[in-house]
Amino acid sequence: MNDNSSSSEKKIVVLGGGTAGWLSAFLLQDFCRQHELSAKVTVIESSKIPVIGVGEGTTAIFKTFLDSFGLEEAEFLRETRGTIKYGIRHKDWRKLGHHYDGPIDDPHFLIPPAGEDGFEYLNSYCVAAGRSVSEAHLFQILLSKGLAPVKAQKDQLVPNHPFLHAYHIDNALVGIYLRKKSKGIRIVDGVVKEAIRDKDNGHIRSLKLDDGALIEGDLFIDCSGFRRILIDKTLGNEWVDYSAELPVNRAMPFFLDQDTSKEIPAYTLAWAQKSGWMWQIPTQDRLGCGYVYCDEYCSPEEAQEEIEFVLGHSIEPRQDLRFQVGRMKDSWRNNCVAVGLSAGFLEPLEATSIHSTLVQLILFAKEYLAATLNEDYSGREDFNQRIAHQFDDFKTFLNIHYRSERRDTPFWEFVHQECLGQESIDRLEQWQKSLPKRQHFQGFLSGLPHVETELYFPVLDGLGLLSQAAARQEMSNRNLKRQAQEELKQLHSKYLKMTQGSLGHREYLSKVSV
Repeated sequence: MNDNSSSSEKKIVVLGGGTAGWLSAFLLQDFCRQHELSAKVTVIESSKIPVIGVGEGTTAIFKTFLDSFGLEEAEFLRETRGTIKYGIRHKDWRKLGHHYDGPIDDPHFLIPPAGEDGFEYLNSYCVAAGRSVSEAHLFQILLSKGLAPVKAQKDQLVPNHPFLHAYHIDNALVGIYLRKKSKGIRIVDGVVKEAIRDKDNGHIRSLKLDDGALIEGDLFIDCSGFRRILIDKTLGNEWVDYSAELPVNRAMPFFLDQDTSKEIPAYTLAWAQKSGWMWQIPTQDRLGCGYVYCDEYCSPEEAQEEIEFVLGHSIEPRQDLRFQVGRMKDSWRNNCVAVGLSAGFLEPLEATSIHSTLVQLILFAKEYLAATLNEDYSGREDFNQRIAHQFDDFKTFLNIHYRSERRDTPFWEFVHQECLGQESIDRLEQWQKSLPKRQHFQGFLSGLPHVETELYFPVLDGLGLLSQAAARQEMSNRNLKRQAQEELKQLHSKYLKMTQGSLGHREYLSKVSV
């Protein structure tokens, strides 16, 4: 069977039906519809290939995605068994027995700016005063108290905050949900056996499936995950390795039962261990967990034994995965764009996977898709540089997480002595003289969210990497200091009013899951 479509209609073929594949299909089809681009989207997925992952966290951009498609949060949580996420709790990273939180809201959104450069003075004030920067965040209260993002008013659930929260999700259920909500997207169940290329320019012209079907396309989106069938195996590519700065290379995923007598956490737990760290992501029915570790210091058997000792009971690992940390040199080659794991992989410490997938797709759709469907590939190099920069910035951000006081195991001694990258060194030196500012980060994603001050401050503060002397110098103006004190006081008063009457997290999930 061959693919039969109108000759004037462009064909966009998405290879892979996981979260990245269905996000690609949704976004690209919607953009084509809005901008009157004649294109048909086909998703090739296989019922024979399982979805990777045991629980995953998103960033706030995922709520933007839901809202933009008119997908209601209540329905999404009900169908996917997802939960609310306000941030990440980092346990035992700085030192054993210590934890810090990284709430993802931005309190500066609620207060007047100081100066033309938008100086985020609450952060500097908290550091100067020896207070945690998370104290200024509404999400810190919601996270700590286990509250929902809504309150009950006159038999209705209304939002209790103006920010965008994130979610904890089950990858497999999210893929099923997006598939069910799709309209006008052609779905093909099959396994790609061969990619047929144009003899003259090397472009992919069609994909041959295991049943002999040929799926023709003008633009191919590779969402085949670690297999990277098109972007690497078909078109050839170079791998940019990050392991010198991020040495963990194995993951042991497993499930834990939810304790129904306790509140469901509204945060991801990243718990540092002897040779890496463990994630715990709460969905409504269970905890999706995994130990991410470096096999230079720990065997799979030792990893399981360590986690069972920490938890106090046995676990049943689903598998033990070996992975490479890094990215493709080019995420766009010929007429193929790689998205998600196909473009690169970073350990899941800061929910970068789905976030980067959405940013890549939005950027490509807005700035390159129309020209590409018209066979104009002049933007390819520019796109590749921007996505490479995105991955490299995330690498530096994660690398700095390991700048810890811990030296208690060979792994932590190794990462302290050998793994700090030059970009991390340069940034940390700069921030000893002047705390992070928005102007320290180069804008290259056309305003799309990226790792900047709001993500860096809680991590740097939690690890003790910010200079109190530099902060005090920045707050030396008495009027500014007085303003910061008053604004923080008023924020706490606002937060109390905003959260008064809020539902508990579990209570909210029970209501929307009926």
